[in-house]
This record gives sequence, C-alpha cells and structure tokens, in this order.
Amino acid sequence: MQDYKFVLRTLVAGETVIDRQSGQIVVQNASEFMSYLNEQYLSQGYKVLSVETLRTLPAENGMSVRYERAYDLVKEIEEKVRAK
Repeated sequence: MQDYKFVLRTLVAGETVIDRQSGQIVVQNASEFMSYLNEQYLSQGYKVLSVETLRTLPAENGMSVRYERAYDLVKEIEEKVRAK
C-alpha cells in the first residue's frame, strides 16, 4: 500500500513572504522549503516521485524570479491485517 502527497509551492532565492492577513506563505525561500520538505516528508519515509516546474514568474516589485513547483511524493506503508 502507498500513501501519496502533493506539495505545491512558489519558491524564490530571496526571503520568504507571508501574507499578513491570512498568515499563509506567498513565496518561500527555496532553502527553507527544502528543510521543510525533508523534515515533514523525506525524514518520514516519503520519496520524491517527481518535481515539476509549473511556471516561472518574472522578477517584479523588488522580488527575484519565482518558480512554482509541484512535488509528488510517495511512501510505502504496511497494510494492517485485521484478525477475524
């Protein structure tokens, strides 16, 4: 049995930007994201199936080029056998 996860993030070489009203990440520093991905998923047994760059956003408003990327992850999990 497998467990799949899909992580979508807009990454930047610069600083992470958080929306003040919602508290949601608008763009995340690529290095910080890799630490998050490792901590939350890779260290828990998930493996990266694919990474796809969905779009590249040009530099604007003092922000460098941003990359919207999708990460497909999978983890093998043991199926619990129920006693009859």
